[in-house]
Amino acid sequence: MKKPLIALGCWLASTALAQTGGGYLGPAVLSSGAGGIGNRSGQQVDLRFFAGVNGVYDSSIQPVAVDSKGNLVIINGLEGVEANFGVYGSHAWRSAQLGVDYHGIFREYNGNAGYDGIDQALVLGYTLQESRRVNFNGQLLAGILSNGLSGVDILAPTPTLTSNVVATPTTLLFDSRSYYLQGGLDITYMLSPRTSFTFGGQGFEVWRQSSFLVGVEGYNARGSVEHKLNKTTSVGFTYQRQHFDFPKAFGQADIDTGEGFVGTKLGSRWALVVRGGVFHAEVKGLQTVALNPVVAALLGTTASIQAFYRSNIYPSGQVSLTRTFKQANLAFSYGQTVTPGNGVYLTSKTQNGNASYSYTGIRKVNLSLSGGYSNLASIGQDIQPYRGGNGGGGITYTMPYNLHLVGRYDYRYQAIESLIYKHTGYRATLGITYSPGKVPLSLW
Repeated sequence: MKKPLIALGCWLASTALAQTGGGYLGPAVLSSGAGGIGNRSGQQVDLRFFAGVNGVYDSSIQPVAVDSKGNLVIINGLEGVEANFGVYGSHAWRSAQLGVDYHGIFREYNGNAGYDGIDQALVLGYTLQESRRVNFNGQLLAGILSNGLSGVDILAPTPTLTSNVVATPTTLLFDSRSYYLQGGLDITYMLSPRTSFTFGGQGFEVWRQSSFLVGVEGYNARGSVEHKLNKTTSVGFTYQRQHFDFPKAFGQADIDTGEGFVGTKLGSRWALVVRGGVFHAEVKGLQTVALNPVVAALLGTTASIQAFYRSNIYPSGQVSLTRTFKQANLAFSYGQTVTPGNGVYLTSKTQNGNASYSYTGIRKVNLSLSGGYSNLASIGQDIQPYRGGNGGGGITYTMPYNLHLVGRYDYRYQAIESLIYKHTGYRATLGITYSPGKVPLSLW
């Protein structure tokens, strides 16, 4: 599975892919190509490179480890330095566009080399209008995550990433390294100036370093139809078939999702997208069951492993509302869908709510604020639901010689019924970054 996915990723990175044109309001097409990738404050920006160094403080790290008494090991109050580097923005040709958002961090803690690490996150889109009627659309996601509050938060839920199933840093229960890769390709055919059809699919995989955490591999196939009622409103329907496979857990899931949608502009600045429907999940796996006393006495054991199969139907959908200002962008979203989980929770129904605000001043300042919450309810496992919340903000201030003062603070809360697990954690960074450009640096 790994080699085909890597080949797909490399192919997507070098092949022309595209998005629906002519006022598309999304997210009808589940892979939106380069549209929105690398944007800042809701606006397209030219490709921009940056590199810098920060001081960092992490209030708590949760490794996958227990002490001699069987209690979870918690690492409190790590401080150190980190080097960060990356590129973001877009570049357009006559009939194609490239969008990229990459952020890499190398972190070294004082006196705690065992928790040093590298975090990287890449989102790449390439769009091409092959002809008047045919468009190609694609995205590639890849990265390494070792810390739930890693600082490479470009993968936070956003309309830009319309089909992200592999990277959800804020729901990671343990700070253990994971590798992910996801690539998708879609073809859109314009039947008329108002009606279009889209067909495509993607493959994805997550590998987790810890043998106690479960990775996932899978794929999906999808299709949609979109009809533009007028210049400001589109309606349509999407269908998606997903497959999750969990090698370590000897389980799998097949999910069929059907949703109708409407997207419209509210005046000149607001945009609203509403999707709604259902998904049908078929989940197979293994579970531990208690034996009745007679059988337990006969076999000399109190529990046994047996296969299970569950089939359920759940509502799904998303609501997103965005407001574009001259130099700022405000966004709200709420959705319910299915996810392959976080290494502990496997196939799960998830609810997510998010809000974000970004501002890029004409001269010196960029400001970004965001917050949200997540809920995971396992479909196949008999475990308690997971709830979590996060919030944070960052600021950059332009100084002479293309230098920028950069500061950021992130906070996370996880509702786990354990007296040992540390439910809250925060991360603070402050440093200097070099990046030539005419507008303030915007890392988030």
